[in-house]
Amino acid sequence: MDVFATNFQTIDWVIVCVYICIPVVIGIIVKKYIRQLSDFIVAGRSLKLFIAIATLTGTELGLVTVMYNSELGFKHGLSAFHVGIIETFCILAIGLTGFIVYKLRQLRVMTIPEFYEMRFGRNVRIVGGIILALGGILNMGLFLQAGARFMMGVTGYSNPAGLKLFMSAMLIMVLVYTVLGGMVSVVLNDFMQFVVLSIGMLIGSLFAISKVGWENLFKAPATVDSASWFNPISEGSGFGSLYVIFMVILTFSAGALWQSGTLRALSAKSPKVAKQLYAWSSVSYLARRVIPMLWGICAFIFISQSPKLLAAFQGPDALNSQFGMPVFIAKVLPSGFLGLIAAGMFAAFMSTHDSYLLSWSSVITQDIVAPLKKDKLSDKSRLLITRICIVAIGMFLLIWGLWFEAPVSLWNYMAVTGTIYLAGAFTVVTAGLYWKKASKTGAKIALYAGLLAILGIGPWTTGENVPFYLSDKFIGVMTFAIAFLGMIIGSLIFPDKTKQGEAAR
Repeated sequence: MDVFATNFQTIDWVIVCVYICIPVVIGIIVKKYIRQLSDFIVAGRSLKLFIAIATLTGTELGLVTVMYNSELGFKHGLSAFHVGIIETFCILAIGLTGFIVYKLRQLRVMTIPEFYEMRFGRNVRIVGGIILALGGILNMGLFLQAGARFMMGVTGYSNPAGLKLFMSAMLIMVLVYTVLGGMVSVVLNDFMQFVVLSIGMLIGSLFAISKVGWENLFKAPATVDSASWFNPISEGSGFGSLYVIFMVILTFSAGALWQSGTLRALSAKSPKVAKQLYAWSSVSYLARRVIPMLWGICAFIFISQSPKLLAAFQGPDALNSQFGMPVFIAKVLPSGFLGLIAAGMFAAFMSTHDSYLLSWSSVITQDIVAPLKKDKLSDKSRLLITRICIVAIGMFLLIWGLWFEAPVSLWNYMAVTGTIYLAGAFTVVTAGLYWKKASKTGAKIALYAGLLAILGIGPWTTGENVPFYLSDKFIGVMTFAIAFLGMIIGSLIFPDKTKQGEAAR
């Protein structure tokens, strides 16, 4: 069986090309409604519960999400489900308690570093903004790479140069409608993608399960260890207890403070709606993890039954494991429906990019450029700077995303780069909201500590027999621990002399 044999036909290309033109049209239409910066960044703080849930799910159910979750399922089997289960309980806990997000929405901030200034002063805001932008932009650095691999697997077109051009064209389309329409455009496109992709993934799951057989999902293939297929803490699973601890810390902090998601809470109509948004979204968060993981598991079972396909994913010249899921669905989904799934996935690719581009560009404008300017920037100037930043970030992604090969898996790369921001941010915001003794010195130490996570994407983290203290999961956990201790020790040794941030409490 040819590895890149596919059911993708001309009709599928037509469906994809028509579908992905719609967001650009929406961006052009809604441009006339963008009158001020709050319209562009937080949609005028007018999102009601249902549309907020749909657009949050649309953002978090991007193509890269499907790719890294399916890769986890493909490589680790049912043991990968622990990541989704942990995240679901974390999001539900935030929704039920309103931890962090309720108070941030009450303060009417548009970005996380804006809170840093309210509580700790302008310098902390600038430092926090730089680290947030760095971590966020690096985090989305492999989105294009994952998208290109999905294209290769689904279409059977294995020329990397041509695929890079196609993905670049898609990124340009994202830049156009995001620059024009801001959050209003993002919300409308995310809602459309949420509906199409939700239906498509459910139907696609039925095809996938029927192809491999329901009973085969619950028994490990002959080529893998049975214990590691089900238990994430087992020795051969590739995870381990330290990894599970890292996932608890990471997903809880990301649930509360990942800028692209928190932006939806800050765009909600009220603090109550922001809280409800997280409680109800916990179900969709579970689905966005488990369904792609299920596809990855089905892909591995299917490929392991074909010696030729299995051989392509083994040995020194093995295909990247990210190819597993798209190669599988290209062979089991019928033409027409395959095009609809691909269109939904490409729309998911675009919807995640638009939200991330808007998030990081608004941080650069609001939390780095504006605080550094002595003269107050007008809304018109801020809009212009934000739009320029969107284009500049997009150009960086063309270089980094298509040419850099991470030494760790896609999900681990995103987890570690996310930690660059989250370790400091979670510590600083939590202490700033709930601990009166938190000081600006402690905040700076915690934020700088997050930079240690960069070590988690170094070449020393990959290969066999890596010492645990050089593994990405150990570096991730220690980064959070150092940030936490830095905040406590720094605040106690160097307390603030004035009562800054009383308005934040």
